[in-house]
Amino acid sequence: MENIIQKIKSNSLLTIVSTIALGLLVLYLTKISAQFFKTIISNYVELNFYTKNTIGKFFMLLFSIAFILILNKGKLTNYGFTLPRNVKYTKLIFVSLGIFIASMLIGGTIFMGLLSHFFPVENTSSFPEQSIIQMIITVWVWSSICEEVFVRGLLQGFMQHLKSIKFLKLSLPVIVSGLFFGAMHLSLLKAGMGQWFVCFIVFNTTVIGLLAAYYREKTNSLITPIIIHVLVNIVGSMPLILEAIID
Repeated sequence: MENIIQKIKSNSLLTIVSTIALGLLVLYLTKISAQFFKTIISNYVELNFYTKNTIGKFFMLLFSIAFILILNKGKLTNYGFTLPRNVKYTKLIFVSLGIFIASMLIGGTIFMGLLSHFFPVENTSSFPEQSIIQMIITVWVWSSICEEVFVRGLLQGFMQHLKSIKFLKLSLPVIVSGLFFGAMHLSLLKAGMGQWFVCFIVFNTTVIGLLAAYYREKTNSLITPIIIHVLVNIVGSMPLILEAIID
């Protein structure tokens, strides 16, 4: 196994292909495992969009950690499981909020404004209604942790040796991590959400994915991308919370 991993990592293109394949494998294993358990649990408890998502994210976390241990000789080191270094949290928060708000405005204007106006689609639904408690547990905390361990831990960690290869001042692992994270959210189309709304989500998650990956590389820790992920999920959920309070 170790020799195979070394051969993969010795070739940049092979590393990229293997990283994407690894990501797709985790998503596939997550899907079939979660579906099996959701079928069993649904016989006893009614599951909604968010509880199903929570189950799915559990298996994503489980398989991500399992593959990290397999690829890294039974250790979690070098895959982001460490305290961050050289991080200024105030700057991190303001930079993240600024980039997220700009991304929301640009993405909203392009996809939810111009494109949805000139090319309307029948299905325009967004996220289903949920309680504030459900939102905090499933979206703010659980999803943020599980997705960051998967994308910034497993995938970015596997190709971190290519960080010297850069494009527009972003390293190759950062770019691949950000793009993969955004593309993951195309699965929302299967949940019946509107096409332009999903494009809006993919655009924003790609931008935030690049930001989270940048700080993962800069601080050598998963803690900073998790903070960014939680922060933007909180801010992004504010309209839904306000709507729930008003109603």
